[in-house]
Amino acid sequence: MKRPIAFLFPGQGTVPTAPPPDTPVTTRLLARAEEAGLPIITWITGRDPGLTRTANAQPAILIDSVAKAEKLRAAGIVPDFVAGHSLGEYAALVSAAVITPEQALEIVIERGRLMGRVSGGMAALLKLDNRTVEEICAVAGATVANYNGPGQIVISGNDAAVAQAMALASAAGGRAIRLNVSGPFHSPAMLPAQQELARHIATITFHDPRVPVVSGMTGQIERSGTRLQQLLMDQITACVRWDMVVATLTAAQVRTAVEVGPGAVLTRIGRRITDRVEFIPYEEVPDGGT
Repeated sequence: MKRPIAFLFPGQGTVPTAPPPDTPVTTRLLARAEEAGLPIITWITGRDPGLTRTANAQPAILIDSVAKAEKLRAAGIVPDFVAGHSLGEYAALVSAAVITPEQALEIVIERGRLMGRVSGGMAALLKLDNRTVEEICAVAGATVANYNGPGQIVISGNDAAVAQAMALASAAGGRAIRLNVSGPFHSPAMLPAQQELARHIATITFHDPRVPVVSGMTGQIERSGTRLQQLLMDQITACVRWDMVVATLTAAQVRTAVEVGPGAVLTRIGRRITDRVEFIPYEEVPDGGT
């Protein structure tokens, strides 16, 4: 019996360092981005530091991810499950035919613009259990943003709260790493942006997925387009449960999980969580990543 394959789409962690694969969808999306004042290829090839800004990074990552998924499918590599980490959920929904690539880009351009307005930051707290991090956040006034796996938790908040949480984490025997993002994603500070984005998302028709989607919010398999739409409306203030996503994929006996996008952040996280799934970045996929 064939064991399933999953496509995993990364969030705003690593921006593209090379142009996306040349596919029909790439051409269409890059043209749309250019019309919106986002010269993504110019930024990538020129190593423009502006590409790291939220409003610019999010569309660039989406296009890279969608293009790579298209390339893999053209090579005959088709997923049995899809999942996305935060921003990556948009590429996952495209891959599952819930929304079109153009609709995803339209939402993500607005998402990046709205989220880029909110000041604050995020940090990864390592080597601490969930309860200790939650207690640190309660003292510092920060929020748990991502449960990525055992001892791998991301917190979010204003700069002072994040700095205090990092200091408390170090004092508790953990390790704290400030993340290269410009806002307090997945925290209550994003509520105004979420409300405005939800009005935009509500105007788009979401179809039932052709491929099961594992939600980053629930950690469960979701098969309803309406349900996925509602989850996306609430996403940017909600906690990402990537630990539960990996557990669900493992329980579904997924053999291989391909990280479809720039970098290998989800690959490294997955390998630390379980050895029952082979996690590989796009570049290492035979016949797909080259």
